[in-house]
Amino acid sequence: MSLPALGADGDTGAPDSTEITRSVTLASPGSQEVRPAPVEPFRPGESLRFSVQYGFINAGSAWLEVQPATGPHGRPAYTLVARAESNAFFSRFYKVRNRIESLWDREGRFSLRYAEDRREGKFKAKSEIRFDPERHEAIYPDGESFPVPPSVQDALSSFYFTRTQALPLGGSVVFDYHASRKSQPLEVRVIGRERVDTPAGKFDCVVVEPMLKAGGIFKSKGRLVIWLTDDERRMPVLMRSKVMVGSISVVLQEAKSGV
Repeated sequence: MSLPALGADGDTGAPDSTEITRSVTLASPGSQEVRPAPVEPFRPGESLRFSVQYGFINAGSAWLEVQPATGPHGRPAYTLVARAESNAFFSRFYKVRNRIESLWDREGRFSLRYAEDRREGKFKAKSEIRFDPERHEAIYPDGESFPVPPSVQDALSSFYFTRTQALPLGGSVVFDYHASRKSQPLEVRVIGRERVDTPAGKFDCVVVEPMLKAGGIFKSKGRLVIWLTDDERRMPVLMRSKVMVGSISVVLQEAKSGV
C-alpha cells in the first residue's frame, strides 16, 4: 500500500484494468479542447488527506503536502511531501510507513533533490538523488552521477509539475523525468472528464494517466489513473491503480489550501 507518483521501476504487464476508467467520459477523437494552465495551482501550506482502499479494505491514510523551503543560492523552493501509513488493522498483516520528499525549484519548476524512506512489511529502504541544475547531473549517495536534461522532474515532482500544465483533452503532456539512474520522457495522457463524489466534496475533473511504468509513491506494477479538479487548483481527488493482485483507490477526505 502506498500513494501514487508518476514513475519508477515497474512492469506494464498488468491485468485488464478497463473498469477503472469505465465511468470516464473519454475525449472525442481529434478534440482540440485544451484546459488552460493554471497560474498557481498549489501554494505552501496545501495539505491533502486521503484514505487508501485496497479492494474493499480500508488499509490506511495518505497525505500530500506542500511546505516552504529554500534552494541553492537562496532560491525560493517547495518541499513536496508524500506520506502513507497503514492503519492498526492492516498493520497487523503488512505495516506501511512511507515518506517521500522532493525539493522543487519554485520559479524554474524542476527537481533539486528526491528522497525516499520506506517501510513496507519487512522491507526497509532509504534512497536519495541530488540534482545539479547547473551541471545537469543526478548524483547518488555512492558518488555515481548521471546526465539529466534541463528542468528534469523526479517521481514526486512529476505529479506536481503535471498540475501546472495546460491539459489537451485527448492529447498528452510530455516532460523529462529521472529515477533509478536513468532519464527518459514521461508521457501523461489526458483521457477525458468525470464528475466524482468524495468525502471532501463533489468535483468536476480532468482524468489523466501517466504512461511510463508506474511506481514511485504508488509502488505498483500496473495502470495508474488520476482525477484532477477542472479548475485553478488542479487538485487530485481520486487515484486508482489496477495491480496484479487487486486494485487500490486513493480517495480525498480533507483538503486545506495553501496561502
